[in-house]
Amino acid sequence: MLRPLILRTLATSLTLVAVGFVNSMLLSRWLGPAGRGEVAAAMLWPSMLVYLSSFGLFLATAYFAAQPEAQAQSIFANDMVFACLQGAAALAVGYVALPWLLHSQSEEVVRAARWFLLSVPLALVTQYGAYLLQGQMRLTAFNRLRTILPFGYLIGTVLLKSTGQLTLSKIILLHIGLHMAALLGTLATLWQAGIRPRLQVDLALAAQMSKYGAKVQAGNLTGLANQNLDQAMMAAWLPPADLGLYVAAVSAATVPQLFSQAVLTVSSPRMMQEPSPVERMAILQRVFRRYWLLSGLLVLGLGLVLPLAIPLVFGATFKGAVGPAEILLLGMFLIGAKDVLAGGAFAMGDPWLNSKAHIWAVGVTVGLLITLMPLVGIWGAAIASAAAYGTQLIVVVHGLRRQHQIPPGTLFRVRFADLRAALAPRLS
Repeated sequence: MLRPLILRTLATSLTLVAVGFVNSMLLSRWLGPAGRGEVAAAMLWPSMLVYLSSFGLFLATAYFAAQPEAQAQSIFANDMVFACLQGAAALAVGYVALPWLLHSQSEEVVRAARWFLLSVPLALVTQYGAYLLQGQMRLTAFNRLRTILPFGYLIGTVLLKSTGQLTLSKIILLHIGLHMAALLGTLATLWQAGIRPRLQVDLALAAQMSKYGAKVQAGNLTGLANQNLDQAMMAAWLPPADLGLYVAAVSAATVPQLFSQAVLTVSSPRMMQEPSPVERMAILQRVFRRYWLLSGLLVLGLGLVLPLAIPLVFGATFKGAVGPAEILLLGMFLIGAKDVLAGGAFAMGDPWLNSKAHIWAVGVTVGLLITLMPLVGIWGAAIASAAAYGTQLIVVVHGLRRQHQIPPGTLFRVRFADLRAALAPRLS
């Protein structure tokens, strides 16, 4: 039964977003738009390098771990070797490229970003372990590990402020320490499950994982462009205050995505464990019809609250984030629907559909950012993101119809019975 797992995962996600939101609010008030923008700029590219260097192997780990006869020890042993190679490459590339990528930022921001590169290999191993746990439906442990970074960041931020040390360099050092704690927690959890870290390659399995991951990586590259190119261009071209406003807008608009990620986290590995493709498609359709109705109601409610909430929470200086946040809220609704549907495609052994959606959307992102951002600033960035997310949803829906014979009408039909089922009995 998926509903209890989804609810527990959603409860964890809501708790974490509340913690993250409080921390974002405190940083915004204590540092102001410019200081908040510097923190975002310093952390942006190292965080992106984690996913750029993974070559799609995070999702490959989850997919192969979810198979009925999965060999978890061999999967994680391959992951350890992958992480060592990827981490070394990311450190070298990032160190050389960061001054150019952040050329509108101060030397202090570039120096902090270079220090933050140390978190990349730590995060790679942690993410491999987390996706392995997710694939095996060990969601209690998976959710527990997710709490380390957000709670640690909030506690650390408050402590730094109380001791008068809330500076960019100390925030970066705090994050490196938290990534180490998350890594140790992940390794301890895997150890208890009988999965030991070791540098040993199963060549046949590594080839299968790499083949699957290569199809995912095209989506990772273009997906990160769709998701982060707006902030990357702001970090390179606009003053830190503009980036600070935009970060606040993104933070305020992310709640619907938590719901989609909770549904995806539970439903995707559950579908992977089902041997029948027909039953996998049936689960996807049932889950999605109930998901998108609840998500739509959530977005409508949040849209009414944001104009009052953003100035109240972040401070009057962040009033300029309200309009972009409303646009991004619509974008989060669209990308959440895409994510849930793409999770079904992953479960059916079709990672390329999600990658194709990202490839189509990146042209929309780049074209609109170049056109609109010089004219209307962060408003243009928000419009570009929402349009790109809508493009991704259209491509995935079309692909499911063409390649898996799932008509759009069966996904988006509005029935009171689906809403009642989502609110009451169960999602499977």
